[in-house]
Amino acid sequence: MESSIKIVVFASPLHDSTSVMGCRESLLNELRSSYNTEFIDSESLPESRTDNEYIIAFIATGGVEEQFKKRWKTLSRPILLLSDSYHNSLAASMEISTWLYQNKIPHRHFNFPIEPTRKYLDKFEELLSVMFKIQETYSKLAKMRIGLIGGESSWLISSAVECDHVSQKYGTTFVKIDVSEVEKRYKSASLSENLKCRAQSLSGTLCKDSSINDVEEALKMYSAIKEIVKDFSLDALTIKCFDLLESCSTTSCLALSLLNDEGIISGCEGDIPSLWSMILARLLCGSASFMSNPSSIERADKSIDFAHCTAPLSMGKKFALSSHYESKQGIGVALKLPLDKFTLFKCGGPFLNNHYAFNGEIIQNTNVVERCRTQVKYEFSDVEEIDLYLDSHLGNHSILIPGWHKDIINTFFSTID
Repeated sequence: MESSIKIVVFASPLHDSTSVMGCRESLLNELRSSYNTEFIDSESLPESRTDNEYIIAFIATGGVEEQFKKRWKTLSRPILLLSDSYHNSLAASMEISTWLYQNKIPHRHFNFPIEPTRKYLDKFEELLSVMFKIQETYSKLAKMRIGLIGGESSWLISSAVECDHVSQKYGTTFVKIDVSEVEKRYKSASLSENLKCRAQSLSGTLCKDSSINDVEEALKMYSAIKEIVKDFSLDALTIKCFDLLESCSTTSCLALSLLNDEGIISGCEGDIPSLWSMILARLLCGSASFMSNPSSIERADKSIDFAHCTAPLSMGKKFALSSHYESKQGIGVALKLPLDKFTLFKCGGPFLNNHYAFNGEIIQNTNVVERCRTQVKYEFSDVEEIDLYLDSHLGNHSILIPGWHKDIINTFFSTID
């Protein structure tokens, strides 16, 4: 299906309207060739933004800076500015872009040359597609409700986030939920017939250190957390999962795996930066992701081993259910990930505006006894990237995303201050 975009035209009344649009035929034809294009006079902008629309602000003439300043709030984020080589379009766009930058308003400025080459046009289309995906991501972030169940684990001493700042910036709602809400629901939960059947089907994947009873208890935890998702209208969550080991004698590893497969983006240990990274992985890259711990480094083959006790089952073809590594309780997920291209990604900082992204490959599923259950060896493209990773100062968890997505991730972070 052909994508639809709206071009909001900012033009001064001092310029002849026929001339303003008449000299832009090559630009307009290029846009029409790839998109179902609607042109809107800036004076006709609605008072509020419309969801699921891709929008470009075309600065068609000079003298519209004040007009733009009055109307920018109705444009999608990040704001996409388009200028060309006529009617002082470029000069006005430079002024507007500077004002947006000074006010920390996310935006990107594209300039269309008088005689664009085919190479330029192809790159222009590629960048527009990426920016439209980022606009869609901003729109979805603004509607998300994220559950913070139990707060952060005590060892996450560098992972605090200013949630009020993030909410103000993106519109995202953070919902604080006491871990007792999970404990209460778990202790009163009983397995539905559907979950009993699911437990039986999973029993064939059990390792010798786990039992069908462990699976049933893990599915009761899944049922309890899913009930919270429904009651609090959550789109994503992170949970202080180690607290459940003492109070419930089971883990949330299988629960988080299944929830991620159902599109409820779920992280562990109450780690907000890791969860935010997983959310961006889903929205920007269209994929579930594996939240992991780095375990060891081998510079000789440019690799780092990663491991954790939960991963979305949809990310691999084979898995086994073992105990949770540290506690030897409950269920941990030992997933075999495909040997393929993966992006290593993490964002963090109090405002979630720092990040790294590397394109590499998973080259092995390892089997080290004294590690979490899902284990992989990740190879960087360059050994120097290992030092960039070590010096990133973004905490202990890392996110692995199927495919190579470094470019779109870097572009997303280039739009924020």
